[in-house]
Amino acid sequence: MEEDPSLFDSLSEILQKMDGVQYAGMFIEHPLTKRILLRIKTDPSEIKALEALERALKELKDLSSQLREAFEKL
Repeated sequence: MEEDPSLFDSLSEILQKMDGVQYAGMFIEHPLTKRILLRIKTDPSEIKALEALERALKELKDLSSQLREAFEKL
């Protein structure tokens, strides 16, 4: 994938603030492959990793929409 690492940085920041998420982080496997890995560790009794990721994606999408609206008002 040719994704920008900042997307995954933003996701990991949002994930780290969620209740039940014990760890969230991203790293680039190797600069030549450009493969980015996102690791999420949760307490499964509180939230599953996939559910946390879905919530984080929704929150990031909402934040992006708010930023776009604010930018368009300028």
